[in-house]
Amino acid sequence: MPRGNPYPHRYKYGKIEKPIDLPVFLKLQERVPHVDRSSYSSEFIQALLALFYWTGLRKTEVLGRREIRYEAKVGVKIGKSHPGLLKEDMRIEEDRLYVFSIGDKVLKHGKREAPLVLPLTLPFVDLIVGQWRNTKPQQRVFPIEYITFWRICKRVDPKFTPHFFRHNRVTKFSANPKLSLADICAWTGMSPQTVSTYMMRAGRFTKRTGDIMADEARSLQSTP
Repeated sequence: MPRGNPYPHRYKYGKIEKPIDLPVFLKLQERVPHVDRSSYSSEFIQALLALFYWTGLRKTEVLGRREIRYEAKVGVKIGKSHPGLLKEDMRIEEDRLYVFSIGDKVLKHGKREAPLVLPLTLPFVDLIVGQWRNTKPQQRVFPIEYITFWRICKRVDPKFTPHFFRHNRVTKFSANPKLSLADICAWTGMSPQTVSTYMMRAGRFTKRTGDIMADEARSLQSTP
């Protein structure tokens, strides 16, 4: 382990391999008031968790970061700073919350041109709205260091990491036959090739093939 690693024993207790549904997420939210939150209110942490759960945004797209330097095969590269979600990146229209993580705010060569739209009736979205309303202009909606948030997540559940939410949301979308490849790409900012891989891993195509075989069997049984 490199010296000074801020994430000691990242997967000491394993990690969550399968996507979680809303009832499981609600149970995780119930634990928030009972853990050490490093002076942050339970509403703040629950709002942040809800934003990650519903949007699947990358951690840096929400929390921001300073300029970073990292080793690559071609030498040292520089990762540009990122502001995270600011007051101006969110707004409410009618009964929906619009989250504008678009254009150059999308990281890792992702492409998202439209805002993410969350119905206000979704659980805990009201807490996101409250945090946004209390944010001053040009300020981050969630002013917390990632390492602090990571540690709080680990206190909620030892297998829990913020990055899990992105994998969770993409996997759930990919398994849903009501959503097209274009729908998922538009929301996640991922390429069609990457989303297609998630769709295959989710068993979406093999489930559909299985349903076709079931139809074949039923038709045989109904034949006189």
